[in-house]
Amino acid sequence: MSKRMRVFAGPNGSGKSSIIKKILDTDVQKGVKLDFGIYINADDIAKDLLKKGCLFPKYTITFIEDEFFEIVEASGLIKDDFTLDQFKGCIELSDDRLTLPRKFIENQEDKVHERVAQIVADYLRKKLLLEDKKFSFETVFSHVGKVDIIKQATAKGYKVYLYFVSTEHPSINVYRIKKVRVKQKGHDVPEKKIIDRYYRSMDLLYDAAQNVYQSYFFDNSKEGGDHTMFAHFKLNPDGEKVWDENDPKIFPEWFKAYYSAKIKK
Repeated sequence: MSKRMRVFAGPNGSGKSSIIKKILDTDVQKGVKLDFGIYINADDIAKDLLKKGCLFPKYTITFIEDEFFEIVEASGLIKDDFTLDQFKGCIELSDDRLTLPRKFIENQEDKVHERVAQIVADYLRKKLLLEDKKFSFETVFSHVGKVDIIKQATAKGYKVYLYFVSTEHPSINVYRIKKVRVKQKGHDVPEKKIIDRYYRSMDLLYDAAQNVYQSYFFDNSKEGGDHTMFAHFKLNPDGEKVWDENDPKIFPEWFKAYYSAKIKK
């Protein structure tokens, strides 16, 4: 059976989690759900870190401490303001479990748990890829590293599925996070970061889609409306994109600007 990787991508507040839930609830055959493989979500890892920690056996990987720190150091998430030594000072490793010192659990002001969770999620993606495991992950898609892992997976013979969801304008995303998600006790994101990530995510869309087996595109601009899948392609045996027959008039402006406009005529 082919190795598969599913990537659920789009700016903060676009509705990735809702699409994942909808897909998980849909039968691909009678009584059969889509197999996501191992699912990685940095938000879920952050929550685990505030409780019992991150259990590596849950992700079916073989944990090797030296390899773990090698992957972490090369992640691009270790920087001058958060060095490898600082990262090591924020975690505790025991057997196959990564936990946080009590002080970071009791005082979450610096959001150390979120930063560590992002690094652990990056490690898990790369480790699962090394071990040829089937897996899925959710990402804001604001860093070129997410495109790199798509390219690496494709080069290793994976069938990569991209599910990309966005809105017409980052102001929609800001509203949903600030006025809806936070009121429902979801995690907050600074407004500037939401806007910056929106445009970085959109800029990476085209390159990512050129390196996948199938891609599904959703618009979630309408408040209270359902996600609209307006386009989908699948590669044929010759590696050519075969698109569903949809009227281009229904394509949202963001797709025209960040995908269609980049197609070489």
